[in-house]
Amino acid sequence: MTLAAVILLSVTLTNVLSPQSRPQNYQVRETAAVGSLGFADSWLWFLSPDDVNRQLDLMVSTGVHNARIMLPWAGIQPAADSYDWGQADTIINAANARGIAVVGLLNSTPGWATGGGPAISSPPADVNTFANFAGTVASHFAGRIAAYEVWNEENAVQFWNAGAAGPQPDRFAQMLKAAYPAIKGADPAATVVMGGLSPTINFFSITKNPVDYLNNVYAAGGGGSFDAVAFHPYLFTSNTDARFSTGKVNSPRSLYDGLRAAMNANGDGGKQIWATEFGEATSKVDEATQAAWIQDFIVTWRGLPGAGPAFVYTTRDRNTGNGNAQDNYGVYRTDWTPKPAADVIRNLA
Repeated sequence: MTLAAVILLSVTLTNVLSPQSRPQNYQVRETAAVGSLGFADSWLWFLSPDDVNRQLDLMVSTGVHNARIMLPWAGIQPAADSYDWGQADTIINAANARGIAVVGLLNSTPGWATGGGPAISSPPADVNTFANFAGTVASHFAGRIAAYEVWNEENAVQFWNAGAAGPQPDRFAQMLKAAYPAIKGADPAATVVMGGLSPTINFFSITKNPVDYLNNVYAAGGGGSFDAVAFHPYLFTSNTDARFSTGKVNSPRSLYDGLRAAMNANGDGGKQIWATEFGEATSKVDEATQAAWIQDFIVTWRGLPGAGPAFVYTTRDRNTGNGNAQDNYGVYRTDWTPKPAADVIRNLA
């Protein structure tokens, strides 16, 4: 399968599982700080240069100047001895030109680095190989990318496919410990965010509860190797009361409280939790409901203790109305016209 097809399959599968006052912005850089609201837009990687520019213009027209953008290892380093910066440079240069602060998502293992496992979803066979890649990216984009998110939903097999071993928080901790100094050494001003944890449950070798996972990362010595923790507080087709009511087992609010408790217990009470993905597909609810629930989420998130930036998934539909949830998370339709959620974000940005 092509890189685009494999990544699309992984993203599709993972989503099957998976007070009014605004806190101060989390300043990571004087001129390109990551603010409190942004878009998560991995699909930029697959767009033409013209459509990259047009999609970034949509973000700016919505009042958003922060974006979480995928920088796939498999796309940038297709072979051990070669780098292809073409698409990455196109996207980052265009974002910089518009004053958009970028969180670079580093994920997707190339086949040559998996040690025989499936490309994209397998963890790297050698964590230092990933660290070298991460450091090279941070050096290439020094001063142009505000933060790096190390991996995506590593507590689920769709993005950390180690076979029968399942999610491996101890192994992931080792990868963090290798990548953190590599990134900081190349760009000391960059913020390093632990990969966004999926709001899932302990299910055999398929998924691991994010709170248990984070506690295991701390137990493996990974606590000194990130500046913030990322979380994806999805809970599909239910309103904010259900998502963020305390005391409901495995609700995003209960998981958030558990993550915060783990961080407090391990001396990280001063670090933030970033929502690097949240959204609602209009294949499951109508557009008015999507808008209402995104508004509820943003307002609620801003009132949580220690909450950092939030990134709405995503800017634009891939295929409006086709019935596939993954194609309908956008706040703009495929034809570039806005859904009601675009106005919600504009009013809150």
